[in-house]
Amino acid sequence: MMMLKSLLRMLRPKATLPPRDRNLISSYDSCAPIDYETRAVAFFDILGWRQAVDSSANDHELRMKLANAVWHFAARTKSYVEEDTVDHPSHDEFSQFSDSLIVSFPYSDARALFRLLQFVTEFQTSMLFEGLPIRGGVTVGPLFHSGAIAFGPAINTAYHLENKVAKYPRVIIDHKLDGDVKLMDLMKPKHWPFVVKDADEYFSTDFLTGNAMTNKLARHFDKKIDAWLQLYKNDDNIFVKYAWLKERWLAAKSDAGWRVAIRDKIHADFHAGPAQTASKE
Repeated sequence: MMMLKSLLRMLRPKATLPPRDRNLISSYDSCAPIDYETRAVAFFDILGWRQAVDSSANDHELRMKLANAVWHFAARTKSYVEEDTVDHPSHDEFSQFSDSLIVSFPYSDARALFRLLQFVTEFQTSMLFEGLPIRGGVTVGPLFHSGAIAFGPAINTAYHLENKVAKYPRVIIDHKLDGDVKLMDLMKPKHWPFVVKDADEYFSTDFLTGNAMTNKLARHFDKKIDAWLQLYKNDDNIFVKYAWLKERWLAAKSDAGWRVAIRDKIHADFHAGPAQTASKE
């Protein structure tokens, strides 16, 4: 996680604007002009949240789990989005309502989209560990986003992708960004998981292959996904979502082998370098 956060900070462009005022509610001026910015935005929510809430009325432990989940949902986002440095005053934003979360980053080129997708992928993984798969949509477009207040055509598009298109526990990317996605996929290290193309031709974040590359995590997810399939075997509407997740997980495990081989070779070459230099001396 620390390596990812460092990467995301490196990709954050140096701000040309003054530090952002997120306290719009108290500083709002009804006469001030409101302009849309071009922003990369992700809208996502927790799969199965409504069913869990309905079941929580007489289940204190489940209510605690839901409260912990939404706290985790917001706290992890807030810690990154609002973290300023001298060179990089943050102009990232997030808003949360119940299980729905909007995250947006200023967009100037494909690096901003890459940064958002890497953030979303890490977030999906952490929430999956909590037993709460994420479904969402990502796009770039006109958006006003300041603290809790967010509106604009980009949110409408991201919400449509999440609500009408994604269907399964995945975060899909607007087709108009396919060029950005392909560019950043070429620029990243070859063995890094990034995106996958689904049967409906949408790119979505690859939040599983990284876990399949570690034996301990792979065993953990084997058990978790099989437990979900068993739990929802009599509910066709929910079962199909986890059957999709199982299929994606098996594909991720199949894909992990060559990535691990490249990763291990890079590590071996790196550690062999200093040793070879010392032996020559």
